[in-house]
Amino acid sequence: MITVASNNKYLEKDGKFFPYLADTAWTLMQRLSRREIIYYLDVRKGQGFNAVQVSAISELDGVNTPNKEGNKPFSDGDVYKPCKEYFDLLLFLIDECEKRDIVLTLLPTWGDKFNKKWGMGPEIFTPENAGFYGEYFASLIGCHENIIFMLGGDRPIENENHRAIIDSMAAGLKRGERVKHLITYHPCGEASSYDFLGDCDYIDFNSIQSGHSFGGKNSEKMLADVIKKSEKPCLDAECFYEDFPLDFNTAFGYRFNSSDIRERIFKNMLAGSLGTVYGHQSVWCFNEREDYEYLFDWKSALLRPMANSVKSINNFLLNVDLSDVISYNNCYNCTCVIGENIIVVLTENQSEFCVKLPLGRTPNSAKWFNTENGQFYPATVEKKAEITLKSPFDMLTLLVIDF
Repeated sequence: MITVASNNKYLEKDGKFFPYLADTAWTLMQRLSRREIIYYLDVRKGQGFNAVQVSAISELDGVNTPNKEGNKPFSDGDVYKPCKEYFDLLLFLIDECEKRDIVLTLLPTWGDKFNKKWGMGPEIFTPENAGFYGEYFASLIGCHENIIFMLGGDRPIENENHRAIIDSMAAGLKRGERVKHLITYHPCGEASSYDFLGDCDYIDFNSIQSGHSFGGKNSEKMLADVIKKSEKPCLDAECFYEDFPLDFNTAFGYRFNSSDIRERIFKNMLAGSLGTVYGHQSVWCFNEREDYEYLFDWKSALLRPMANSVKSINNFLLNVDLSDVISYNNCYNCTCVIGENIIVVLTENQSEFCVKLPLGRTPNSAKWFNTENGQFYPATVEKKAEITLKSPFDMLTLLVIDF
């Protein structure tokens, strides 16, 4: 079972620390066959992912366009008439995730189905039928414990009707579930679940979407702010996608690369994120062929550099305890956090950086962490009050100092 840890900072699975490392596979239910689902999960499991985020009703005209098996979620688009054959595929997905010890973070629907704002819609949910659907949806899950519910779907809550729909769906999920599942909310870009649902008891942990534009470069600040205000765990549920055009605009001539994403991930972790979420432009929509905008088909995109580096994040989180760290400003040319027995320094290149140790603290041992290959290397740190060093690697590097 997945729960929030007693310190309200991270998640636990069966009572043990769970470093949430998810991939965004939003449209899987619509775009993949059963054989392709197995292929996808096998690749991601092998790369070190332990969670995937999937929307039960796709953003891409998921109400009216059938899935690979020829089924739509509702007969005649009527929420009160769910299609058993469509949701059988969801049960297959749950079982396959469970076989691989993968947590499935499920969106009951994409957000354009209650707040179109942009996209295809249609808006089919009301405060009345949202409760029915939530209860039906949770009842399907049964006693499966490898599930997290994620409301929303890249849309804001802009009025009382939107709020009533989300509240009703959450209440329905609670009525229908047979074991408790955590609930969060996936907001629009550069926003947080706390912005819309900060007063809700049913939100177990918060999510931000730092997004794919310039604001995403401040993701660690957004995270820290939400954690401080809410006193609940938080993560960035959608940040830069690998190979995605900056600000959705190919005219800029820049696409986010593995270095961009690695920087976001590790800065988020030092800011207190409960885990991290990766995404690729061609994978979330399972694009079948490359073109000027989508540079890869989805199977090729599964093997992009940052996806193959996910194990490095897991190795760091399992070997460095960040549960009690806070920001530490007595440093120069680096990002630094401090805990009771540890200081962690993040440096972005081989420039010299400096850290002043708190009075009475003496380094016991130190090690470098190469964020690209996920390996630790011994570091020599003088036992004095001010440490000045350069990274041995010309990339984003972490220095871990134990007291």
